[in-house]
Amino acid sequence: MMRTFAVGALLLLGVSLAPLATEGATLTEVQSGAGLRLCANPEALPFSGQDPARPGIQLELAQKLAGALGVKTSVSWIFDRRAAGQAGCEVFMSAIVTPRPRAPLRLTRPYSGSGYVLVVPRNENGVKTFADLGGKKIGVLVQSVAQWVLTKRGLTTTPAFTEEELVEMVLTGQAAAGAVSTPYAGWYLKEHPNAPLKIADGYVLEPELRWNIAVGLRNADQALIDAVSRVLDDLRRDGTIQATFGKYGVPYYQPFPAE
Repeated sequence: MMRTFAVGALLLLGVSLAPLATEGATLTEVQSGAGLRLCANPEALPFSGQDPARPGIQLELAQKLAGALGVKTSVSWIFDRRAAGQAGCEVFMSAIVTPRPRAPLRLTRPYSGSGYVLVVPRNENGVKTFADLGGKKIGVLVQSVAQWVLTKRGLTTTPAFTEEELVEMVLTGQAAAGAVSTPYAGWYLKEHPNAPLKIADGYVLEPELRWNIAVGLRNADQALIDAVSRVLDDLRRDGTIQATFGKYGVPYYQPFPAE
């Protein structure tokens, strides 16, 4: 079973790593035996899942991170934000980078870019941007950044409550295209190779519809922030992060320059 989550909820409903101490932790505490507790949604692929053969992007990267830090891990399966708080989750693998992170969350250096891609029928060759659609309907998630941005531009949008529903709109012709999150679009196309859909040829993530992803650590000291950042840099440099994204069909983007 596949579940879809609004992009803004990923940092809570995908995977989180949590030092056993609920008040946050220093690098010394984490490496001295406290260990890292992972909170993960068991039905959130491509982010996380219970199948050991396909644990998800975030779980795989979390395991690589923990290994590099020399610490042990354990997993608590959760479904919602309240459960994450109750489990004491302190480190979030998919924190969206903002100019002013909400305290007490602190962010590492970004390790990837993400955003909304333009999904169109496979036989559509004349559409490369949302603007090319003119007055045709574009499927968007309700209350999403894509809905706000595209409506502000004067484009015609039609709402969906899940990304499954959004993709179905494009498949059935209820919408000419869809603004779909990069992870879901890639994962869907991997799992449905015969679906008559594609990411529009030549589409480039637009500044208003893209963001960076980092690891968020709650109440961590600077030493832990720096250590995790260095590991992420190493995993990106040697291609581990890119390969992990590719395993799940998700396009990988290098972090975007600060704007």
